[in-house]
Amino acid sequence: MQKVFPYRQGDRAEYLAHYILSAIAITAPVTRQEDVGSDFHCSLLRRTGQNLRPYLPFDIQVKSCGQKVKKEGVPFGGTTDAGDWRQHEIDQLCQTDTPFLIGLVNLKEQWIDIFSTLTRYFAVCRWRNKVANARQINLMPYEPQSCDDLGDGTEAELPELPGMPRNPWKLPLGQPICRISIEDSEDADKCEEIKTLLERYLRMDQENGVFARIGLGYFNWPVKIQTDQPLAVEAFGFVPRANGTADYNKQLMVAGRIVASLLRSYMASGEKAAIKAWEPALAELPIKNEPQPVQDAINKALEYASS
Repeated sequence: MQKVFPYRQGDRAEYLAHYILSAIAITAPVTRQEDVGSDFHCSLLRRTGQNLRPYLPFDIQVKSCGQKVKKEGVPFGGTTDAGDWRQHEIDQLCQTDTPFLIGLVNLKEQWIDIFSTLTRYFAVCRWRNKVANARQINLMPYEPQSCDDLGDGTEAELPELPGMPRNPWKLPLGQPICRISIEDSEDADKCEEIKTLLERYLRMDQENGVFARIGLGYFNWPVKIQTDQPLAVEAFGFVPRANGTADYNKQLMVAGRIVASLLRSYMASGEKAAIKAWEPALAELPIKNEPQPVQDAINKALEYASS
């Protein structure tokens, strides 16, 4: 029996990551048979007195921190040895159900750098239609190296292959949100600080996921990431949806339900004028396609405003 040395080093990086992450989160390793891009399913732990309770889930992929990952990044997609396109990996990267982090482990110095992957929403939201042209997406840690803004990366062109796009896309991850050492993981107060840093990024990832699932075409990302410092500068982007597309129809549906909720609130507060102000907008929404309780809420509010 034997094992290739680099693979063994990768395994050891996961062991170290597991130990360090367990100080701030419930950390469940993903079995090899179920590995689809994440190494651990986690939930941050909130400390209340002597009690710890899980409250914010995320997935994390762990790599050894070396020159290769710094130069090539963390790849998704590309082609197999047989020349088949790994489109499923790009689809997995673009999932919006769970916040996703990257962890780079230094075995010698015994720390893990944790990176946000919020720039993946450039692909999720089809920013400038780029994701349709990406054969491979590489998430680039430690880029940009200076204080430059965290943007939408760079594209190139690969030789043409049948049935797949030509462009590789490098998306910057910026600097790590935080660096957690073995020593840090044994310091309860330091662990609380780290969780506070991570929470803002994870919440932003959750919000972006909700926006993406309702077809909003709106997302946030961190413009500048300073390691071990609170997130200070954010950006946002809008991606227009063409009339009649699935995302466009999702937006109309959600808008109708939001308006119904607003009208109920106005009605409860006795604000008849506020209800009447929404009547022109209601004509633009597919209210007749909504469930009956939504239609009833709107109609009752309109009747109340006219009484």
